[in-house]
Amino acid sequence: MQHVPDHVVATAQAPPRLLQELRETLQRLRLGGPFYVLLWLLAGVAADLWLRAPVAFSLITFGFVALTVVRFRVHGLAEGTQEDDVRGRLDFIWLLLLVNAGLWGAASAWLLAIAPEESARTVAAISSYAFATAFAHNFPMRLRHAFGAVVLIYLPTLAALIASGARYELIGVSALYLLYVSLALRRSHAEYLQRLDLEDELRQQRDLFEQQSRRDGLTGLANRRRFSSALEDWSVQARSNGTPLSLLILDLDHFKAINDQHGHARGDACLRAFASRLQEAFAGNGELVARLGGEEFGVLLRETSLNEAFTHAEAFRAGLAADPLDTGDGIGLALRVSIGVAAFEPGVHHDADALYHAADTALYEAKASGRNTVRQVAAID
Repeated sequence: MQHVPDHVVATAQAPPRLLQELRETLQRLRLGGPFYVLLWLLAGVAADLWLRAPVAFSLITFGFVALTVVRFRVHGLAEGTQEDDVRGRLDFIWLLLLVNAGLWGAASAWLLAIAPEESARTVAAISSYAFATAFAHNFPMRLRHAFGAVVLIYLPTLAALIASGARYELIGVSALYLLYVSLALRRSHAEYLQRLDLEDELRQQRDLFEQQSRRDGLTGLANRRRFSSALEDWSVQARSNGTPLSLLILDLDHFKAINDQHGHARGDACLRAFASRLQEAFAGNGELVARLGGEEFGVLLRETSLNEAFTHAEAFRAGLAADPLDTGDGIGLALRVSIGVAAFEPGVHHDADALYHAADTALYEAKASGRNTVRQVAAID
């Protein structure tokens, strides 16, 4: 098994689903914070906690305020797309949510234990139900984490109701509602996963369409759209970096005669075989091979001077002339090609259109001089 260096693993890009989970979690993170503060203050005022237990009430209030501030400030954690970083951010966010849930559960249970006021008890109990429901519907991304938050909010409140001698009807309804929230959470989680699966499928279809839109359907080479985009981008890079860029435009000689004599099916097989030969000849990190249309092809050569490009083109032309193409029927097909070569060198300013025009001019000269030949033209300012 091939060893993967640690630094490669550490810098792996996060999967799209993980990035989406981070975005959605952050979007919903801000919603609940202020409500914890407001409902706690409302329950505390109703129970006169600021008079009955001012220190504890103040500390709990400070805790909710601090957590709310962190929930707002943590939104900047959306930056970065490395997988380890994204997982670390999500773990921190869920720790924050669980701490928030645990603080509410403990504070609510404490209030129910010391406050006889019915209004305060009602606010505390209903708020616990509301926060548990909110978790079930707003944070279904991680089922176990969300269920843990529901338990931290709900069970202390339910235990305090039982300990304070609440009516059995209220306790029974509260227990049944916990069951409902748990089932709702499972359903929300399943729907969340189904939505992610659908979005993954749509993303794959979009990527496939994008790939197909930049590939020639017959030969599998890059098409003219991909070629034109690369020519523009690589020309800009060549000017900026001061490195040479060369362009070959190839046109099969007398290709119409092949279609007329052997049929279009044989002609298509010929184009596929030629594309394969061209791809093999110019395979490398600094090359792009494309079918520009019909029997015309293009090759971009980065960091390749005009003389080097001419040498490569002549070697390919001579090799093609000496070795007939295998079109899959066991009968070799002799083929000839005319090639125009152009380049601009470091320190000379050209744009993509000038480079293409120069190569096209060289191709025209090759055709005019009898075909089956290579001509070169240096791109002109």
